[in-house]
Parts: sequence; C-alpha cells; structure tokens
Amino acid sequence: MRIVHAVDGYPPVPGGMEQAVEALAVAQVRAGHDVTVVSLAGPGLPAVEERDGVRVERVATRLGAVVDRFAADPTHRFHPTVPDPGVVRHLAATVRRTGADVLHAHGWVLASATRVELPPRTLLAHTLHDYGLRCATRTLVPRRRLDVVCPGPRADRCLPCAAGFYGVAKGTALVAGLAAGARARRRVGLFLPISDAVAATLPPLAPGQHVAVVPSAVADDALDAAAAAPRPGWLPDGDVVLFAGQLGEHKGVGLLARAHAAMRAPVPLVLVGAARADTPVTPGSADRPVVRVGPRPHAQVLGAMRAAAVVAVPSRWAEPLGLVAVEAMAAGTPVVASDLGGLADVVTAGTGLLVAPGDPVALAAALDGLLADPDRRRALGAAGPARARDFAASRVARRVLAAYDAARPTG
Repeated sequence: MRIVHAVDGYPPVPGGMEQAVEALAVAQVRAGHDVTVVSLAGPGLPAVEERDGVRVERVATRLGAVVDRFAADPTHRFHPTVPDPGVVRHLAATVRRTGADVLHAHGWVLASATRVELPPRTLLAHTLHDYGLRCATRTLVPRRRLDVVCPGPRADRCLPCAAGFYGVAKGTALVAGLAAGARARRRVGLFLPISDAVAATLPPLAPGQHVAVVPSAVADDALDAAAAAPRPGWLPDGDVVLFAGQLGEHKGVGLLARAHAAMRAPVPLVLVGAARADTPVTPGSADRPVVRVGPRPHAQVLGAMRAAAVVAVPSRWAEPLGLVAVEAMAAGTPVVASDLGGLADVVTAGTGLLVAPGDPVALAAALDGLLADPDRRRALGAAGPARARDFAASRVARRVLAAYDAARPTG
C-alpha cells in the first residue's frame, strides 16, 4: 500500500503526536508499505530526507511564515485551522507522484488535506490525537477549570475560552477556522480517534464515513527498553510513589502532593519532570519526603518506573490517551490513575486502579491499598507488559491498515 502521512511536525521535532506518527510510519515501512510523510518546515531541518525507510518532505509556505509569528515555541511549527495553499499544493503533488492509496492526516493539517482533490479510490483518513476538531485549545478544559470536561463547542463558550488561552486574535482565528472547516471534514472517509474519550467528541458521521478507535503507536523498542531499564542512582532506596510528566496542576501534581501527605504509608514521592509557572510548592516532611529531580533522560525515567512501587497518573484534564501509564505498564509497575479521558481506556482492572479525578482522599486510599498489599502489586505489575503491547507500533500498524482496507472507496 502507498501511504502519505500529513502532520504538523515530524522528528527530530519533539512532541507526543510527532513520536506517534513516526512510530506508525516506520512500522508501516517494516510491514512492506511505501510511506511518505509531509510536514511543516522547521529551522535547521532538511527539506527532504529519509528516516528509517520513510521519505520525509518538509514544506515552507507563505502562510506558515505568518503563523510562525504567533507560535509560542518558534522551533515547533503548527498548522492553523484553515487551509494553507502551499501545503494543499504540496500534498496534491505528493499524492499524484506516489499514486497514494491513502492520505492520512494528523492534527490541524487536516484543514489542508480536505482541500486536496483526491483520486476516486484514494482514502482520506484522519487520526484524532486530541480534541482539536471540537476545541481550539485541544483540551476540552473550559476556561482553565480542571476536573471537568467541556460539553462541546458553542460560540459563547469557545471564543472567550480560546481568547483566554491564546489571546484574542489567535484564539478567535482558530475557533473561526474550526467552524468554517466543518463541511470540508465530511470528505474524511476514516476517522481514527486514539481512545473512546476522543471518539465521543466526533460530530455525527456523514454517509460513507467510518470510525475505528486505534490508540497512538509506541515504538516496539521503547516498550522493550521499559521492561529492562536499570534503577537510576538518583531514585531513593525502598518503595517510592513515582510521578513522571510536566509538574503542572493539569497533571495533578498538587493533588498528588495532598494525597501523599494524607497517606498512612510513609514512603517518598518522587516527581520527575520539568517545572512550570503553575508548579505547586510540594515541601513534604521528614518521614515522607517529596523528591523533585527535574527532567531526566527517558531511559532513566523508564528505570525509575520499573523500580517504583506505584506510578501515579492523577491528571485533572481528560488526557486523550496517557502515554505515561502505558510506559509504566511496560515497565511492570502498577498504575493509579484518574478515571478521566483516555486513561480509562488504558488502565484496566488487571493492571492498575482508577480513582475519581480531583479527589485526594480517594487517591491516597488507592496508593495506600497497593503499598500495603505487595502480592496485589506484583500481580498488577506482571499483567502490565502484555497490556502495554496493545500499543506497540507493530500491532497498531496492523489495526490501522485493517481500518484503511475497510474504509477505502471501491468505486
């Protein structure tokens, strides 16, 4: 099969979506398919290169140069919610040159992909990595209110929320672009939301449109590394509760600190990740310290997960999936996570516990329960690697290809 992926950025550009698209594209190449990726140009990146058998083409456009002025991170490009004529032309030329069977869009580059005149038997597919088709902030967090999920788009909700998040000009433009593109999105033949939580935000389907829930791909070798990573020297001895991720309130760091202070078990809480403007003060105490170690290399984070007694994922927003939970399971460690968003898909009864979001008492009780029951911890941890394999790129690629085949036009 000949596949063209369209995405805002592609490694070495960092980001969860970027890594997931790379894992999927490489797995498709290894399965014998011809794969091209079209992404936005970035500073210092070649216009064309081959990475692990994937041809990567990066597009610089006039609209892109304008959009870059509004980017919070100048090294991380983003496609607007409206079509970019330069991207449309490049995608059309790539589809013609490769004879693509599938044009597979990721993120807001879909706005350009829907404007490409495709051959009758070429499928337009779209992976929803977040809530970006329904929400200009991509989060469904209404006006920065955590522990709740926005009920859906409406002008009186979206405009003030996006303006508060991005500023009036950028926020209004993004909301307007999403609304204007609704009709064009009816050309998508296959939607691939990464979780049931994301699938629930899809608008009603048009005749001939298909949906298949398929999780983000995680590179197979990353899962292998998690299962064998050594304990890092900076991790305290004995049992610890581990958190890995941005140290922000949206990730539940303050909530976790309150739960930790209320726990019966006097174990350290270790926080691994970058501080933010909203990182809470987490002093801990002599008998139950809170250890902040800052960002660490990914291999060390996996080693800390493998050595921890429990990995906590107490997110206060509806994570579309929850990669940290997948990695912890791959490392063989039980997870305690918020029963919110995609985490409810990832963490099963056999691999961890789900607790009510925003509830420090319930979180403390769940952590205490596992720390007091080593046999249960071992059983949950032992089941984790098999569950994590459901997210392996080799398996995800097979599911995506099956979805392509079921949805491809036959006329």
